[in-house]
Amino acid sequence: MFSACNGKSTKEAADTFQQGYEDAQADGDNSDAKKPEWSVSGNKLTYGSHTYTMQGDFDKDYVSGGKAKVTFTNVPSDYDEFRTVYENLLGKTSYGVSAMLPMAFELWGRDHEVGKQCLTLITGGTCYNEIMRQLPDHMVPSDYAPAGDGYAQRCLPAATLEGATKENGYNPTMPYTVNMTIGMQNTWGEESEMLQANVYKLNIISGNAWSTPQRAVTVMLPWRGEQLYKVNNCSSLYVNIFVPRQDWNGLK
Repeated sequence: MFSACNGKSTKEAADTFQQGYEDAQADGDNSDAKKPEWSVSGNKLTYGSHTYTMQGDFDKDYVSGGKAKVTFTNVPSDYDEFRTVYENLLGKTSYGVSAMLPMAFELWGRDHEVGKQCLTLITGGTCYNEIMRQLPDHMVPSDYAPAGDGYAQRCLPAATLEGATKENGYNPTMPYTVNMTIGMQNTWGEESEMLQANVYKLNIISGNAWSTPQRAVTVMLPWRGEQLYKVNNCSSLYVNIFVPRQDWNGLK
């Protein structure tokens, strides 16, 4: 069991958090012959024993009061699974790609190189550089936030998931769910000559991790190339959360 959301010690925390990643690889190596089978049916993608679904009443068109949610049974086990989910389901909608941010942050916490690959895949513009400039100091011990310092909050990715509160140690309900609402009409579908894309702003609805539950995310749909959304800004998701009152158990 973890103390708060950082662990008993740097090494013990790293070993325990990594275990979830290693367990997902336990059935074999990463060769093509060993990759899990996957399929898409409507708004549901199945990858091995993991499932991802999305539901929303807005996309390219503005819908007043629009809502959406993405559910998933597990954090993707590796980059291949993450990319499959992005390219074949969640990357096709503004809210789908937004819901992949906590997945990517969690993967970065387990394996920095895998996390960087995932974040590079789903972000555009200068977003990746901004994330990597800020996220490390907020999630892992550093010179500025040594082991045991509440400034480094390893449970940060879980804070946006349904049921995760400071009172319960940011342990979300299952399956994991990211709830979202549409942004303002004047921020929906703007044309950006600089980005060569249409830009959309929506909100992820968190529990009580921050004083403001609505966490803004800006995504873009490029005019050329593959029609997949990319995150352009998500700075409100990697700032400090309130200190958890219970131990965080990690994510599956």
